[in-house]
Amino acid sequence: MRILISSGPLYGHVNTLLPLALAAQRAGHRVIFATGADLVPHVERYGLEAWAVAPTHAQAGGSRQDSWLRYFAASAERRAAELVPRAAAWRPDLVIHEETELGGAVVAAVTGARHVVHGLGLMPPARIWESFVPAIEQLGQQWDVPDIGEDLRAATYLHICPPALQPPGDPVWKHVLPLRPTAGIASAGERLPDTFEALPHGQTVHLTLGTVFNGANDVLATAIAGLRELPVNLLVTVGPDVDPARYGPQPGHVLIARYLPHTLLLPRCHLVVSHGGSGIMFGALSHGLPQLIIPQGADQFMNADACRQSGAGLVLAPDDVRVNAVADAANRLLTEAAFTVAAQGVRSQIMAMPDARRVLDELMAKQAA
Repeated sequence: MRILISSGPLYGHVNTLLPLALAAQRAGHRVIFATGADLVPHVERYGLEAWAVAPTHAQAGGSRQDSWLRYFAASAERRAAELVPRAAAWRPDLVIHEETELGGAVVAAVTGARHVVHGLGLMPPARIWESFVPAIEQLGQQWDVPDIGEDLRAATYLHICPPALQPPGDPVWKHVLPLRPTAGIASAGERLPDTFEALPHGQTVHLTLGTVFNGANDVLATAIAGLRELPVNLLVTVGPDVDPARYGPQPGHVLIARYLPHTLLLPRCHLVVSHGGSGIMFGALSHGLPQLIIPQGADQFMNADACRQSGAGLVLAPDDVRVNAVADAANRLLTEAAFTVAAQGVRSQIMAMPDARRVLDELMAKQAA
């Protein structure tokens, strides 16, 4: 079977779709992963065939845009212009796209392929969906697909959010399959640095602001200053486009790197401090780790509230990020057992969700029916 997977050019979005793409390839299907040219080498490192389609994250405005809706809509228009004709020539049987990659819905409609939407975190509430409707309808008109909004809602939705974090309310998608989120997949040759083993303390904290909001240098510097006062190892990732040296000399129990593979790092951690992106939040919870979330934008405030309400974490609003506040919150999360107990409860829910291979089997059964 020919399976086309499409994602916006963001690491968190691409990485969320990789487990299903790899499961499909291992099952013998022809898989092509379409994303921005800047993410193609990342996809190819996992042995997947990739198509480069415009725009890249930088070409779409990067993190400078004032509206994520406009970012997704404009990106989808440019992506569809390249992807639709290419996909029509390739003739996929199944199109899977992440929920913000609106061009994928057009590809499925134009090619007649079966349509699957891959969730990225909490399912978007109805109020957010309604803001997407005009954008997707306008895109559909450009490709003579007048009912694209209804087609999108009628697609099968792969839901990676465990029940403990999903807010109440009627879901936007009615045909829902749960899919276990992962903490990432190590590519060939990935390993933790040798300096990791020399760190002195018995507990380890991971600090990250991801790869989109990692430009919040003052926030990250404040968090580093608060966390390095605790008797823990501190591992900080600043993203591929940031020089770790900008944060100056650090004591021996602090390691700052551009990137560390979460699938290898998180099993060695006791606490995660992050911006609350879905990838790191679910990745930490899949290991039963409590979290301190410092949301910066997009869906992170919704994620932070869900994690806090589950009992698995604490939240610091942007205006509350001070050295002492970070240190105090982290110390609570490390010493008060209730947070870890709650995080372990969410982990149990995650582990009960079907993995990518089981979900793929169900999709194939539906395809054959």
